[in-house]
Amino acid sequence: MALIETLLPVYLLVFVRIASFIIAAPLFNQRGMPNHFKIGFAAVMAFISFAYVPITGKIPLDISFTVYALKETAIGLVLGYLLQMMFSVVRVAGGLMDLQMGLAMANVVDPATGAYVPITGRLKEILATLYFLSINGHHLMIRGIISSYQSIPVDSLIVDLHSDAFGFFVIKAFSHMFFSAFMMAAPIVVSLFLVDLSLGIIAKTVPQFNIFVVGLPIKLLVSFLLLIVVMPGFFIILGNYISQMFHALAELIGILGGGTS
Repeated sequence: MALIETLLPVYLLVFVRIASFIIAAPLFNQRGMPNHFKIGFAAVMAFISFAYVPITGKIPLDISFTVYALKETAIGLVLGYLLQMMFSVVRVAGGLMDLQMGLAMANVVDPATGAYVPITGRLKEILATLYFLSINGHHLMIRGIISSYQSIPVDSLIVDLHSDAFGFFVIKAFSHMFFSAFMMAAPIVVSLFLVDLSLGIIAKTVPQFNIFVVGLPIKLLVSFLLLIVVMPGFFIILGNYISQMFHALAELIGILGGGTS
């Protein structure tokens, strides 16, 4: 009985953090993934890993346990939303491309989220997901949430969500996300800007040329050719960005645990 009273609170807190992480993390938060699978997967992962979680004191299974559970929920959601936010860079980059390609109004429904997303953004997101799975990124996510227990123990109520380091990290993460999205879209955006500039010069020098009739097909043709040409570079940039994403996850875990990195 004493063993159950000691291990049960630990297991429940580990389960809460992993379940919260799965709710917010990319790939796992897809609408098409059944909820009972998410709960079962979190329960199995918690059962496998909770024995290795460092515990320095006994966790009471009383009203104060709610505070521990809320803390674990906040940690799991923050870590999961960090990965989801940085994973959305590809969709933002696709939106910038569609805006320049003239496809900004041609949105499609994303079956995973139910939201309207740009066509190119959805294509890039599918490719990024396949690439992420091919390099075992989902394994790295699971390893990351499990390793977080070393820096943020379950029996500690101290989480630096109000610290200056956490605030600077959030600002840096947002700025880096938009900068990376622009870098992914830059080849297409800059090339199509030059196409627009050329069409504008042609319209001024040859007034008889109906630029509105041939302009959009030319831009679409150039856009599709450029997408094929820059595709290898897209995966190179994506690989570097995924590496930076997991470095940011490790940095955030250190900040939440009271460290500086």
